[in-house]
Amino acid sequence: MSNYLKPLKLAVIAALAVNTQVVLAEVTPYALGEINVITTKQPENTRLYDSTITQEDMRLFNRETVGTALNMLPGISMTQGGQRNEQLVQLRGFDLRQVPVFVDGIPVYVTYDGYVDLGRFNTFDLSKIQLSKGFSSVLYGPNTLGGAINLVSRKPTKEFEGSITAGIKTDRNLKFNGYATDVNMGGNYETWYWQANTSYVDNERSRMSSDYKPNAYEDGGDRERAYNRDGKINLKIGLTPSEGNEYSLNYINQQGTKGSPVYAGRDSDRRANYWDWPKWDKESLYFISRTTFGNSAYLKVRAFYDKFRNVLESYDDARYATMTRPSSFTSIYNDDTYGASAELGFDIAKSNTLKFAAHYKHDKHEEHNKGNPVQTFKDRTISFGIEDTHHFNEKLSLVTGISYDKRDTIKAEGLNNSNQIYDFPNGDAHAWNPQAGLFYKPTEDSDIHFTVARKSRFATMKDRFSGRFGRAVPNPGLDTERATHYELGAGAFVLPELKLQGAVFFIDTKDMIQSVSLPNSACSAGGGECFQFRNIGKVESHGIELSATWFATNNIELGGNYTFINRDNLSNDQRLTDVPRQKLFAYGKWKVNSALQVLASVEAASSRYSRQNATVTDWLSAKGYATGNIKAMYAVNTDWFAEAGINNILDKNYAYTEGFYMEGRNIFVNVTRKF
Repeated sequence: MSNYLKPLKLAVIAALAVNTQVVLAEVTPYALGEINVITTKQPENTRLYDSTITQEDMRLFNRETVGTALNMLPGISMTQGGQRNEQLVQLRGFDLRQVPVFVDGIPVYVTYDGYVDLGRFNTFDLSKIQLSKGFSSVLYGPNTLGGAINLVSRKPTKEFEGSITAGIKTDRNLKFNGYATDVNMGGNYETWYWQANTSYVDNERSRMSSDYKPNAYEDGGDRERAYNRDGKINLKIGLTPSEGNEYSLNYINQQGTKGSPVYAGRDSDRRANYWDWPKWDKESLYFISRTTFGNSAYLKVRAFYDKFRNVLESYDDARYATMTRPSSFTSIYNDDTYGASAELGFDIAKSNTLKFAAHYKHDKHEEHNKGNPVQTFKDRTISFGIEDTHHFNEKLSLVTGISYDKRDTIKAEGLNNSNQIYDFPNGDAHAWNPQAGLFYKPTEDSDIHFTVARKSRFATMKDRFSGRFGRAVPNPGLDTERATHYELGAGAFVLPELKLQGAVFFIDTKDMIQSVSLPNSACSAGGGECFQFRNIGKVESHGIELSATWFATNNIELGGNYTFINRDNLSNDQRLTDVPRQKLFAYGKWKVNSALQVLASVEAASSRYSRQNATVTDWLSAKGYATGNIKAMYAVNTDWFAEAGINNILDKNYAYTEGFYMEGRNIFVNVTRKF
């Protein structure tokens, strides 16, 4: 990661030397990267993304990673920690295998298991995050069982614009924790533009809450192995030869390394895992274009190549020095994905727009433990979709769509107890995904919608083929998960200063992949619990999401959202994990004067199941919590901006995942130079 430090330091010096009279350009979304359901002539009438987080929101609430940014939204519950020390989210009970992550509409989820560690994706180079729930556009392509997350990059609007931010972090005793810095700059010259972003985050340590009670694995104070270092470069160049026509080439390189704090909970029988990730690297190259034909038709093309390199080291003990025990290993992932999509849209009438989409994706995953043969897995996925938007009048619109998805297994290899490669049988899976939504706008600042969507998700390579360290029996024939979403929602300014939004939803999930216990003799590891994943799950979920924003005065703004969700497993007594029944996020912002603002926020959630204990006799839960943050922001002038704040101000000991506790009270200071 050190290769990022020198250019970042040089960029800081160069930015500080720029003439202070340069005016800041607003962060503008890269429109080619958005996924919207709109007509070509009425772009604001029908938009399908349910929630949007802007760059302003991410900066305001100091959300450095995509996971923490999403956690501000209703319907989202974040988890952090666990054995893999990953930052994940669940959307109305669906995890990241079922709610894929896209960058500018390009799929970037990890090939093998479908997950993405959102803690490795920072927000500095983004313009917005689009979140679609249930009724997501068929233009996304396959596997959007629970929705979709789209990270939209920036696009410059002026000949030269940008910003640079540098910040430091400390614990409650002002002991240095780490630092972060990012540089964003770009230029637009009418017929072409460029954008360059780079960032580096170094979290060296964190200190646990003073309320934490030490145990055999964690003595409190500094949290062992709670470090991460992430560097990222995002480059873009585009041509805009005429209005409505755009051609862009994009390159992203992110390199990361992280530790994995050991379990620190109340399960005394759980064995500690001493894991480190010396490599968590991702590289993406993609091309996006939009070509218009006349005034009512366009063709958008995306083509991409994505690489993922991952190394996990499992050590013998807390010294992290040797790997001699049978439980120790070095695991190496090597993934490559390439594909393309095309979207054709045109107005078939003044009030009707039709869109066709086709997607192709080829995934290759290679893995091995050091000293073992390399196992190779290959999948091919295709999808075809059609979407129609019909405006009955200026207030009422109907959106219908259907897609067909198909996945073929090209190659899948296993490793037997003699370290010999063998082939799994190839297979395929397919799914139809119909949906319809009615959207009504009684006034300009109000809307009502009712949607029904049937969605699907193919089993991942890991779902089908992993032996889980000898504790599971692979199931190559694992079928597709399916869910039907029903939602009724509305939003309006009920008073000139008060905006309310809400939605009620019901989700019927069938063929959900769940584990089934097998005789211990069926697994190669011997002893302990043996299981196999099968399509046996039937889950019903219902809930409500409420949001409010009150502009109390010209200088005071209050807001927040509340989520209630109840999930019933109708198949067996297995608990549904990682989702609290209730969650609240609220904030208050006070503009003291033209230069000074103060922001306070609170996050609260009820308890949630995490997992069974080591003896499989009880279910363990992360307790409910409430934690608060506060910060002050000061604009020195139009170019310089400073802020300082305290997170977890009451030094609460809390966890999203039982036994993996979050940082105690901590402090940050950031300085931004805009140009």
